[in-house]
Amino acid sequence: MPFDGLFPEATHQRLMHRAGADDETEEEYRFRSQFRVLSWGPTTDNVTAHLFRDADCLVLTLQFWREEHLIRHPDHAGKVFVAEVPAEEFVGILEDLAAVLDDSQDPSPLSC
Repeated sequence: MPFDGLFPEATHQRLMHRAGADDETEEEYRFRSQFRVLSWGPTTDNVTAHLFRDADCLVLTLQFWREEHLIRHPDHAGKVFVAEVPAEEFVGILEDLAAVLDDSQDPSPLSC
């Protein structure tokens, strides 16, 4: 965790406090960016996500920001969602995802 003593929700909010502001420094941007994850284009562009290591676990924080989402889900406004997953399990999920994506790129013909 980048800030001692802060819960994951507060850590996420502190990282985002000046995000995108005119006075955000390059150093602040680089520091925040080292924790940013799931920037996968249209699939995930409705959330800001950060990933932190906590011993053998990974802590993922997510916050919805797109106005059309928040209009449909007003209870999500300002809320930071937190998920904890064992690091080994998360790596396995990403490896499985990569394998599926690799297979979907295979141009070989389908057999019936």
